[in-house]
Amino acid sequence: MLNNRKVLIIFILMFVDISLISIGHYLNMNSIILLSLLLLITILLISPYSLFLAILLFYLPWSPVMKFNAEDHSFYTICFVLYFIYFLIVNELEGKISILRIESLILTCSIFTYTMIIKLFFGNSFSLGYLVFIFMVILIPTYIKVYHRKISFEICIVFFSLGIVFAGLSSKILMNYSHMLPFIKVSNWETIGLTRLSGFYGDANFYSAHILVAVSGLLIIMLNKSFKNVVLLSILVLTLLYFGLLSVSKMFLVVLLSIIVIWSLVALISKGKITTKISIFIVINLGCLIIATSELFAKQINMYSIRFNMVSDISTLTTGRSDILSDYFTFFKQNPTRLLFGQGYSEVFNGGITDAAHNTIIQIIYQFGIIGSIILLFWIIHLFNILDKTQIDSVNKRIKINLNIFIFAIACFAPWLTLDILFADELFFITSLFLIGINYIKGAENV
Repeated sequence: MLNNRKVLIIFILMFVDISLISIGHYLNMNSIILLSLLLLITILLISPYSLFLAILLFYLPWSPVMKFNAEDHSFYTICFVLYFIYFLIVNELEGKISILRIESLILTCSIFTYTMIIKLFFGNSFSLGYLVFIFMVILIPTYIKVYHRKISFEICIVFFSLGIVFAGLSSKILMNYSHMLPFIKVSNWETIGLTRLSGFYGDANFYSAHILVAVSGLLIIMLNKSFKNVVLLSILVLTLLYFGLLSVSKMFLVVLLSIIVIWSLVALISKGKITTKISIFIVINLGCLIIATSELFAKQINMYSIRFNMVSDISTLTTGRSDILSDYFTFFKQNPTRLLFGQGYSEVFNGGITDAAHNTIIQIIYQFGIIGSIILLFWIIHLFNILDKTQIDSVNKRIKINLNIFIFAIACFAPWLTLDILFADELFFITSLFLIGINYIKGAENV
């Protein structure tokens, strides 16, 4: 079990660390940014392994600025991959547990061999991202296998939420300085009065996807908390919603409304004190009232109105994504070999494709082909099979559990239909969080 005092100490150190990152960029001093990296390494070394995923998630919204220059690779990915390897080596050498599983090794070797052959056949180059991907394919199942019972979903969600909030606050300050403009992208359509913010991320949908995961996690946690904790978590939810609305993302609004509708149903059918249910709905109604009437949200609501008024067909509704998908379908039809075998996980475009797919499923097929996608599917099944199998007799409990898992699945994966996740850290970290969420949901209903 995690010690609350130790968790608090780790959180304080992380807050100091992100403060150093912000100050380093504010002063444009690489020495301070380097100091923040050294502090991050220290935090990782003194933290229990079971807290690792929560730390990963806290820093995820900060990853685009965890570097000296905008064009550099982020320390985030490099640092955490090295830590995963350290975790693997230390545990194996100490001989406490045999953590490498034959299934993981076989699947990793299969993915590596397949992508290598395709790369060599089509003459595609290697990249640091490819090596990171291969490492993560074996390291993530290994870590989850050993620690999935010890990782705290609540700590993961709260850390992730606070990381998003702090990153949002810091980016709103730093975006006013010219030397930070390469790091912080602001979509500003002056002719129609529309401004979209995305924290430190260059894509408003990526940014809002983080917020959806955090909000849904907090809502699920709320169902098992006292009135005092419900109020505290609601404040955090409202803060996240404010930053989410700054993205003016249509995807964010659609997925958010879907989550709230299903979650409200779960709250109604849940067993528990009537006072807890009443408190939850009072907080929800107060939150809706604040969003509808507050000047803080009024500007964002107006911007959403502008965006939806721009919609005239499927292309404008999807912001051109339907046209891009049409290009990919044409490419697959004209290039059956590429459809079958893919690109071998290479960041290249061929055959008239000039844009990213903006759809993770299409991106996977484009990169791995049908054959490689099947191998990757086996890896995903292997990952989900790590979780403990639980028998739940109560029909009411099964319904609530499945609805909560469905809520979290929508938040985690529905945005991937509008994003290219395959080359992003989120592919592994959000999937890991989803697995821990399943464990938490099932456990909360069997207490």
